[in-house]
Amino acid sequence: MVQRCVKWKNIVAYGAADLFGNSCMAVIATWMLYFYTTFCGLSPIEAGSILGIVRISDAFTSPIIGYITDHFGNTWLGRKFGRRRFFILLGCPLMVLYILPWVTNMGYLYYLFTYLILDILSAVVMIPYETLAAEMTTDFDVRTKMTSSRMLFSAVATFLSVWLPARMFGIFGKDNPDAFLYNAIVLMGIFIVALLVTYFFTWDRPASEVKENQKSDTPIKYFINMFREMGSVFRVKSYVLHLIIYLFSFTARDMIGTVYVFFVVYAMQSDQITAANIMTLGAVVGIPCNLIWPKLISKMGPSRLLQVMYALMVGTVCLYGVLYVSPWAANVTMSINALYVLQVAWGVANSGTGYVPWTVYTFIPDVDEIITKQRREGLFAGVMTFSRKTTSALAPLITGIVLEETGFIKGAQVQTQSSLDYMVLYMVAATCVLIVVAFATTYFFKLTKENHEILIAEITRLKNGGEMEAVNEKTQAVVENLTGFKYKNLWGHNTVVGRSLD
Repeated sequence: MVQRCVKWKNIVAYGAADLFGNSCMAVIATWMLYFYTTFCGLSPIEAGSILGIVRISDAFTSPIIGYITDHFGNTWLGRKFGRRRFFILLGCPLMVLYILPWVTNMGYLYYLFTYLILDILSAVVMIPYETLAAEMTTDFDVRTKMTSSRMLFSAVATFLSVWLPARMFGIFGKDNPDAFLYNAIVLMGIFIVALLVTYFFTWDRPASEVKENQKSDTPIKYFINMFREMGSVFRVKSYVLHLIIYLFSFTARDMIGTVYVFFVVYAMQSDQITAANIMTLGAVVGIPCNLIWPKLISKMGPSRLLQVMYALMVGTVCLYGVLYVSPWAANVTMSINALYVLQVAWGVANSGTGYVPWTVYTFIPDVDEIITKQRREGLFAGVMTFSRKTTSALAPLITGIVLEETGFIKGAQVQTQSSLDYMVLYMVAATCVLIVVAFATTYFFKLTKENHEILIAEITRLKNGGEMEAVNEKTQAVVENLTGFKYKNLWGHNTVVGRSLD
């Protein structure tokens, strides 16, 4: 790969687009179920079903978009605007669609359709965006800095997703649904600026390096190849382990995010402004943390860092449950102060568990390259985006079902003690179970900085005409562990994307 110099302005610009990516998902995970059930007349199950139905459609749309971006370089638009960056630019005028789901007094089908549109918009922008770090450089430390930039903007996005609604509640009244609409309008303007910055200060991999992917297929063959390749990503060992860690931990995070407003409003007898203010503190704490994660991930490795963050997260969630059953729960002031303290710990853990998977993800296409001899960032990004949006919708869907089945009354100011008990039990138990699964999986994940450097060196050797038989023992062991393949079956000598070279 011909290396262009990635300067700080490029690193910062790369991160900017996640103002849209994370704010969009964070607002949905935190507020949409509450918005639907409180202001739109939907039951928890109706609201949750909207998010679930859209996830089913996303199982097709996200991988399709990823596959299209992998093959978009042979079009006039792809050559002129970039096979990835064209879609980021396209997202700017389409961003007006972001405000549609936040209109009140509409029917179930309206909310289903507008959320589907928002979901497709997110995929169109974020899937190609997620490939850019791998497109721009192979250097571990530079990619780590780029991910740090992205996570800084992600933390700012999380801050905006909870701070801005609180300000809108203060302006329009906490019971005025227009607060959500004006919140969406302000965010729309911010998103457009962020996407433009990313577009103008990033770049795609040179077209000469992706020619193998740019095949002129008939439409039927195109879609046959697409669906075959979608399944092929699950043959990459590191990617499967990464998805398990990512899916389980992010679903746990989103479950807390979805339940937290209900927890503060009903279980702690407060209001949504206070809930937003508490979550704002966690978001603020997470922002500077992103400056230290690059050093820690290089020193400790991604698995060890995640293990520490998971332990902190489980401890914090358990203390939420302890607070609920303690005498402090009867004193609103004391319980809210305790939540502010716990939110500091949650902010650190949330930041760390968000940073590591997105850093690790940028190195997965390198593992795939030594298997297939191809660069398929878009396909991996499609599955990754589908996974992320699944976590953001699965939590509200499950939460809606739990609330409905345990006696939650939509629009009521006070809930029954039984429904509150079940809600808190669900919040603590479900989160802890998911985190334990992710924690256990980290012990099998070995994509460290050292191993990535060995991987890149071997890819470079093979590209320069090196013989596979000349591989040294250590390199062979590392790449076999990362890929899940015997060394003799790497470098295209397999049927992952088609016929073997043998």
